[in-house]
Amino acid sequence: MFTAFVWAITLVARYAIFYMISYSLYVLLNAHAMSELNEWNCGPEGLPLSVRRYTYRKEDFPQIIDLERERLYRSLHPIRTMTNGIYHDGNLDSLEESEDVVEYVVFSIDTATYNRDFLDPNTEPNLSIHTTFDRHINSLAVKMILHEHEELSIALESAMGDALGPMGLERSIYHYGSTTFSVANGSKEPDAAWGPRRTPPGTPRRPTVVVETAITETSAKLRRDVGRWLDPIDGLAKIVLALKADRRRPKITIERWQYTGANTEIELVQTIEIIESSPGDEVAVNGGPLLIPFHLLFLRPAEPPREHDIVIDEQELKDIAQLIWEIQLSD
Repeated sequence: MFTAFVWAITLVARYAIFYMISYSLYVLLNAHAMSELNEWNCGPEGLPLSVRRYTYRKEDFPQIIDLERERLYRSLHPIRTMTNGIYHDGNLDSLEESEDVVEYVVFSIDTATYNRDFLDPNTEPNLSIHTTFDRHINSLAVKMILHEHEELSIALESAMGDALGPMGLERSIYHYGSTTFSVANGSKEPDAAWGPRRTPPGTPRRPTVVVETAITETSAKLRRDVGRWLDPIDGLAKIVLALKADRRRPKITIERWQYTGANTEIELVQTIEIIESSPGDEVAVNGGPLLIPFHLLFLRPAEPPREHDIVIDEQELKDIAQLIWEIQLSD
């Protein structure tokens, strides 16, 4: 009798412990899931659910882009108005929250229509937008290029030229800005990209280093873009430089992502933050200088002493940041 009682108590205790552990795991996993849901509350393209979405029609496309670009500018650049002789800053539409506005608009489009209207060599490219087409979900994400995008890309291009010049290699790379490439699950245009003019036998001529710039873009979209370019089968890039300019304070983040082939993972190998504590104050560079391994850009080993890894020093990074902040703070 006593043995049966002890056995019953032991069984109840085991079930109680099992229940407590299971419940704790349930709470932890659901808390983690809720955290991820809040952080990645995005559509399948990695863009916020608030992004405007349309069904693609060629005849409507230019007007929609113009409309959305105007909406973007209204949200990012307040309009000064005067009341009783006093200037006030405000948006044209007070109902639009700038936090909900990104430099993207999304269109649903099938592969045949996309190929006809965007990949036809006789079609004149639209340099004011960059596109990402995902054939798995029939989606075209259109980035509306801002002044900050252009200056970030140009400034980085210039810094690359300054670094390659002393090695005599400034004319040894191709520039692939606004060129459409096939990538994982579709097609994409980079904000800037470089690759060697001379490639190893059997190697396709494609960019080895790609630049993706973001002003209001989400981290989820930026990460998806990194994965597309570094895909070892379809993307074939070796490095992605992901640049994000903060709209709320003077801060620029540069991430260097790599795929070396040594393992099967894409790695974040360098993060740089350029921060100004207040307008006109000291600028700090954390994690610099920016390093681009020579062999990943040129697909061959460097020949010392003249050739070496490409380095963009901290002063150049500060100059790039100051340029962007001047644009953001201008009327």
